[in-house]
Amino acid sequence: MSALETAQGTAFKLANLEVLINTILYNPVLALHIMEGIHPGMARTFFDQWFVAINAENKLPRVHDKKLTIVTLCALMELNMERIPNCLRDGWFGILGCVIKMFKELPKAIQGRLSFFLFTSDWI
Repeated sequence: MSALETAQGTAFKLANLEVLINTILYNPVLALHIMEGIHPGMARTFFDQWFVAINAENKLPRVHDKKLTIVTLCALMELNMERIPNCLRDGWFGILGCVIKMFKELPKAIQGRLSFFLFTSDWI
C-alpha cells in the first residue's frame, strides 16, 4: 500500500495498483480487512485511487486492466454488506457505474490491441 502512494512512473504505479486489485479478486473480504487492519481508512484510500484510475483517461488502458477491473468489481458486488468495512459502505453503490464504464471502454481497448498486432505484423 505504501508503494502505491510513493511509486514513481506510470508503469510502476499501474503494476502496484494491479497487485492490490488482484488481492481483492483472490479474497475480497480478507484483502479489505487486512487493508483496514494496517491503517484504518486505507481501504478507502485504495478505492479512491482505483476509482480515479477508472474514471481517468488512459489510466487503465489495456484490455487486461479493464477485464481485471470488471471481474474484481463483480466479485465485490457479490459480498454481503456486513462483510464490507464501514469506511467503504457510503460509496459502495458507485461500483456499478465503474463496471458499466469499463464495459463501455472494453471494445475500444480490444480494437486498439487488434490494430497494434495487425500493424506490427506487417513489419515482421
